[in-house]
Amino acid sequence: MGLASRISVDAKELITLLNDPANATTRLLTVWSNIPLLLMLDVDWERGPLVLVGLTDYMMWPLLPPGSLLQLDSKIRRVAEGAWTEFERPIYLIEYNDRFYCCHALRQRQTLLLISHAESPSPPSTLIPFKEARVRGQLTPIFRPLAVPGSAPRRRSRPRQSLKP
Repeated sequence: MGLASRISVDAKELITLLNDPANATTRLLTVWSNIPLLLMLDVDWERGPLVLVGLTDYMMWPLLPPGSLLQLDSKIRRVAEGAWTEFERPIYLIEYNDRFYCCHALRQRQTLLLISHAESPSPPSTLIPFKEARVRGQLTPIFRPLAVPGSAPRRRSRPRQSLKP
């Protein structure tokens, strides 16, 4: 029995759903429309689930612009220590107060420092209690849309602090 005969889809309902710009499915398909399908063939699906950077999340811009597709390795839940270059520093998915953060991180005793990219218009860092945060895993980029000048909101006029790893 073919797949088409086992799945019943109401075409009018599907068209209505896809024409609604506020619908989450429509927004997801719009973002994914820029991802080359051949790229998806190289994804190691056994490694972990995919994570999409929110369309208004500029915390890791320009390294990971909104709409970037990442893969979560939930086996790596410990924030690594060390001196890192911009491209070597691990990126984590951290849950805190019912919100997810895609960012660099640094553990300082009983606190966790969520660190945005140096060029990001987001605040440079956010200090949160370590016990209240959940490190969901380390992220690996799969697809990044191009970050072009003018594609991010203007940075607030606050100097960045130097962070020692």
